[in-house]
Amino acid sequence: MNLTAEQKELGRRNFIKALAATPVAGALIWKAASMTPVRAGLVGIGGQGGVLIENAPPSHLRISAVCDIFLPNRERALNVARQRFDPDAQAYEDYRQMLERRDLEAILIATPLWLHAPMAVDALEAGKHVFVEKTMAMGVDECRNMVEAARRARRNLQVGHQRTYNPLYHEAKQLIDSGVIGEIYHVRAVWHRNGDWRRAVPTDVDFDPSPWGYPDLEHLTNWRLYDKYSLGLMTELATHQVQVVNWFSNSVPTKIYGSGGIYRYKDGREVPDHVYLIYEYPGGLTLSYSSIQSNAWDHYYEVFFGTKGTLLLTGEQEAMLFYEGGVEPTELKVETTPSDTPLMQASESRALDAAGGVAAGSSSGFNALTAYRLELEGFAQTIRTGRPNLCDGVEGMRAAIAGIMGSDAVDQATVLPIRADLYPSAVS
Repeated sequence: MNLTAEQKELGRRNFIKALAATPVAGALIWKAASMTPVRAGLVGIGGQGGVLIENAPPSHLRISAVCDIFLPNRERALNVARQRFDPDAQAYEDYRQMLERRDLEAILIATPLWLHAPMAVDALEAGKHVFVEKTMAMGVDECRNMVEAARRARRNLQVGHQRTYNPLYHEAKQLIDSGVIGEIYHVRAVWHRNGDWRRAVPTDVDFDPSPWGYPDLEHLTNWRLYDKYSLGLMTELATHQVQVVNWFSNSVPTKIYGSGGIYRYKDGREVPDHVYLIYEYPGGLTLSYSSIQSNAWDHYYEVFFGTKGTLLLTGEQEAMLFYEGGVEPTELKVETTPSDTPLMQASESRALDAAGGVAAGSSSGFNALTAYRLELEGFAQTIRTGRPNLCDGVEGMRAAIAGIMGSDAVDQATVLPIRADLYPSAVS
C-alpha cells in the first residue's frame, strides 16, 4: 500500500488526537533492571540463529554454548559468543552433548522446523527453559508434546513470534481495544516477494550432512523448500501474521479455505511458491492472506478494517490509521529511550519520506530487529522475575495450527474446518 508523503502529513495530527484519548499500553514498558543473565546455549546458527545471537542482550542472556552441524556456522557463532557474551563459550556439533551441561539454564532453538519439537522436548526434559523460533513445530501433535513437556518440567517455553514483543503492535492493539476503528469484520495480510527464496549452496566446503538427515548440502542449505523439513510459506511467513490476528481478536480461526501451488519455480522444490487463504473466525471476522514469489508490490503488512477506520501495520516498523470516510492516514512510530525502555512516540517531527525511510532529522532508533532483542529480554525476565510470557507454548501452538492446517488446505485446494479441541488450553 503506497501512500504519498502528503497523505501521511495530513493525517498525523489526527493520530495524535486519537493517541491522547487512548490509555497507554503498558505491557512492554519496563526499565532495564539489574539482573543476573540467564546462561544459555544456542542450537542452529543459520540465518535466524545469527539474528538471535547478534541481537540477544548480554544484560539478560549469557550465551555460553553454541551448536550447529555445519562447521562454518559453528565457528562463526563461537567467535560471536566469545566476543559478546562469554570468553569461555564452547561449541558443539551434537546438541545432546550441550544439554548435559548443568550450568546451562536455557536453550535457544533456531534450527530447521522439523527439529524444533524433538530438540525442545529433549531440552525441557533436561530441565532447561526453552526459546524456540517460530513456527513452533511441523505437526499439531508435536506442538502439544512441547506444551505438555513444559508443564511437566515447570519450565518456560517461549515461541519466537517477535511481534508480541514489538511496542508498535502493542500500541496498535491498544487503539483497537479502545474502539478507535470500531468493530472489525475483515483483516488482510500479505507477504509478497519476487524471487526464488533460494540460498547459495556452499561450494568450498567438504561436508556430508547425510548422517543428520539431509542427503546433500542443497537440502541442508535450502531446507525451507522441502516438505520433510518445512511447510514453506505457511510456516516460515504466514504464521507470523496469523498470530497477530489471533492476538488482536482474542480468538482463533475455525475454518480455512486454501489454494496455491508451485506455479513459477519448477526447480525441484516441494513447497508452494504461491499461497492464498481465507480464515474464518468467530463473530464474522475474516482474514484474507496471500504470500507470493512473483511480485514484490506491497511487500508485507497487516491491515484491519473497522467500522470507524482502518489500521495498517507495515514492515513491522510503521502503523497508519485511516478514519472511515477520509483518505488521510495517521502515522505511528516507535523509538527506544537511552535506558532501553520501550516507548511509543507520535510526533510531528518523525515523518517518513515517500520511500518509507526515516526522514532527515528523525531520532527514531527503532527497527524490526529491536523486537528480537525485546523478546529475548522478555524470555529472560520471565525466567528471573516471573514476568508474563507474551508468547508461550499455547499462543505459539494456536498460530502453528493455523499454518499447519492452512498448508493442508492449500495442498488439497479445499475448505478445512478446525476442530475446537485441537487448540490447547492456557498454561497452568
